[in-house]
Amino acid sequence: MKPILATLATLLLLGSAPAFADDCAQAAADAQSALDRVLADLAANGPSAPEGDDALLSEEPTPNSIAQTEAELGDGTQPEVAQKALDRARAAAAAGNEDACQKEVAAAREAIGLK
Repeated sequence: MKPILATLATLLLLGSAPAFADDCAQAAADAQSALDRVLADLAANGPSAPEGDDALLSEEPTPNSIAQTEAELGDGTQPEVAQKALDRARAAAAAGNEDACQKEVAAAREAIGLK
């Protein structure tokens, strides 16, 4: 009977580890959505810039490139800081490092003024 309980306890513990990573990955996705809304608002209401060479090559902008451009236009570096933190959070989640992932998600949220 004891081997069955030990096996069951092990399975429960191992089965819950991916759930923590999924929770942080979802938190990172939610923070990315919030950052995307901030960037869209900055793009819509902030200063404009001429079309870059990459746009002429039909290349889609990335969240990183949009955040960098917004910083260059004087909209501050918060979106770029948040994007880099989210990139680190996703890497930590992929590596199974829940604490680092949560720390980076919190840093991203703080950079864009979310609690």
